[in-house]
Amino acid sequence: MKTKRGGYLTLKIRLFNTRLFNRYLLADPRAQYNAEQGKILSALWDNHPQTATELAQVTGLANSSLSLMLHRLEDQQLLVSEQSLIDKRKRVFDLTPLGASQQEVGEYISKRLSAVFYKGFSDAEVIAVDEYLERILANLEAEAGLFNRQVKDEKVNNDSQTTNKN
Repeated sequence: MKTKRGGYLTLKIRLFNTRLFNRYLLADPRAQYNAEQGKILSALWDNHPQTATELAQVTGLANSSLSLMLHRLEDQQLLVSEQSLIDKRKRVFDLTPLGASQQEVGEYISKRLSAVFYKGFSDAEVIAVDEYLERILANLEAEAGLFNRQVKDEKVNNDSQTTNKN
């Protein structure tokens, strides 16, 4: 029988990974951000500028957490925001030169953490682990998409039933 500890193990891995990332950041005098803020910066290093909605989708952060972090990152002069030219209701976030310069720190710390993460693994094992994790992620994303559609459909059905009763 298969053991099904993957979710638990993944949770623990995430916990230790985040703790170590934060410790490495604290130990590096060049670092101007923490691990949670690094999710936002990393998303912007990959593709900038972005709206808060886009950043929420990429980082997986809740809007309330994201909003606070975006304000802090602006206060730290790591990013700037301005009104979107396309949709005046939205703000667009982009890196400052200081925020862009932090990419070098992030890459260094990520490489350092990856060396710990994959310590003792052969190249083939690293590839296999990454492939398994990508499959698990795809499964979870597909299920989340189905769940979101079901919740939306149930809401529409409930709203229409309420409307029909009135």
